[in-house]
Amino acid sequence: MYKLGALDAGFLYNETDRCPQHIASVQILELPTGVTPQGYVDDLKSVLLQRIHLVPYFTNRLQMVPFHLDHPVWVADERFDINHHVRSVEISAPGSRSEFEAAIAGLHEQRLDRSRPLWDIWILTGLEGGRVACYNRVHHACLDGMAGQVMLQTIMDVTEQPRDVEPAPVDFVKRDDRQNTAQLLTGALENFARFQSKQPLAMVNALETAARLFQRTFDPRKGFGAAAMGAPRTRFNGSVERERRFATGEIDITAVKALAKASETKINDIFLAACAGGLRRYLDRNGQLPSDSLVAGAPVSVRKPGDGAANNQVTMMLVNLATAESDPRVRLQAIAASAMTAKGLTADLSGSFDAEVSIPGMPGMLRSAALLADSARLTDLPVPRIPCNVVVSNVPGPQQQLYLAGARVLTHYPVSIPAHGQAVNITVQSYAGMLYFAITACARALPDADRLRDDILAGFEELLDVSGIESAAPAETQLRSENGAAQKIPGRNGAMKRQNIADDRQVEAA
Repeated sequence: MYKLGALDAGFLYNETDRCPQHIASVQILELPTGVTPQGYVDDLKSVLLQRIHLVPYFTNRLQMVPFHLDHPVWVADERFDINHHVRSVEISAPGSRSEFEAAIAGLHEQRLDRSRPLWDIWILTGLEGGRVACYNRVHHACLDGMAGQVMLQTIMDVTEQPRDVEPAPVDFVKRDDRQNTAQLLTGALENFARFQSKQPLAMVNALETAARLFQRTFDPRKGFGAAAMGAPRTRFNGSVERERRFATGEIDITAVKALAKASETKINDIFLAACAGGLRRYLDRNGQLPSDSLVAGAPVSVRKPGDGAANNQVTMMLVNLATAESDPRVRLQAIAASAMTAKGLTADLSGSFDAEVSIPGMPGMLRSAALLADSARLTDLPVPRIPCNVVVSNVPGPQQQLYLAGARVLTHYPVSIPAHGQAVNITVQSYAGMLYFAITACARALPDADRLRDDILAGFEELLDVSGIESAAPAETQLRSENGAAQKIPGRNGAMKRQNIADDRQVEAA
């Protein structure tokens, strides 16, 4: 048993039917010779059960504190059943990338069942050549992107033959560590006392942070960058509805590194610039490009090196995307400068970061506020100031070839969270020499996510062209052309055959 931190629990409080708070990744898998898709599902269950004790959230479910006085606790699910968490769905073949993306969007719209551990894996079968796709989903309350990469490498292997691991303790999945009412209330009081005991030090940290910000105000070399400018209103900055759109793309990391070296920028700057070029192209084509530059919210990990704890340790920095600038080279340098300022500002603020806030009654107030805002459609009302237009996240992933239950992992696409006010999320993950990015969006705000994906790829090609760097075609994947012609991805995917996946997904009402 252990308690959720405030940042982790915040994803629970903010969750509604219109705004589920889970993240995921999607891998296209090449099955071992002679293994059928259904046989692979059984093999995957077996491997996961052998490693079930290595990932804390696999067998932990939520237990709420009475009266919502404190954040929930994780307790063992004494009724854990792997069959509730690993399932398959058939994709009709033949198909195209767009049909595959629609299938993932349909799965990602569904909320996780809070009466069980907050994760599941869907194996999408019916792909050409006997390949399958693995949609691996977990609630954001369990972990952030960096911790998710650690989890993936825990359940995966670097060889086709799964490695041996130390077995779980006897009756591991049958343990019962639920808390009674008295224990939960006592724990809430202890947590509050622990939080209060840190306040003298927190006050010192706050004063030091204020001093750094004061110095930044009068230092022309620093400033506050995009955090002080606000963002123009766009079609991406309203409330979200339940229906999702999902689109995937790939970029050769060798070309990205060459471009970063030539321009004396960072890999993340290059991806931000590609997104900026794509957003500019997309909005301009629709006559919706603001005269002021768009701003990206870029999540930043505050996790210390080597820390693989399954929780959230992340904050957000704001980067000017310079979409008002037509020259891609000038735009890239402006983005790099803004990102550098944002990193410095984030470092100045980090001393006051505390993910363990505990105030009696705060969970109940936050949960009630989120439900009221959603049910009364208060999220539809315009706000006076928009901090950012889109969220653009970069999560470093494994660089070695991986295998999952003997299947070769060919791709590593992220699936993220559109939120009220930022209905478009663009996330990139690196894997084995490639950058795999995906757009996860509210269907109302971005009905044609594939067009934006094509525009981002065109934005990257534009950067290569003006820099005189040749583009290297991805080895495993053909990119969709800008004119929208259907292209194939590894193991040609088709549309998901409809089946009711909500029947056994009872969702918390409040």
